[in-house]
Amino acid sequence: MTRPTMTCPKCGTQMNHQAQKLVDPVTAEEAVAVTAVFDGVLLVVFACPSCGWIDSRRETGEPTALA
Repeated sequence: MTRPTMTCPKCGTQMNHQAQKLVDPVTAEEAVAVTAVFDGVLLVVFACPSCGWIDSRRETGEPTALA
């Protein structure tokens, strides 16, 4: 399994994965993706080492183990 990745929307640099947090679903699509085992939506946070931009995204797929 691999770490989540994100490219900085401001400068195009590969961002560093900073954190993962389980949060409540906020849309109907996210609520449908929630399972009994994984009771929430994974919020993945990234930081850009070049410009300092902080960004995040929600992932509704199966959780992955971090390498």
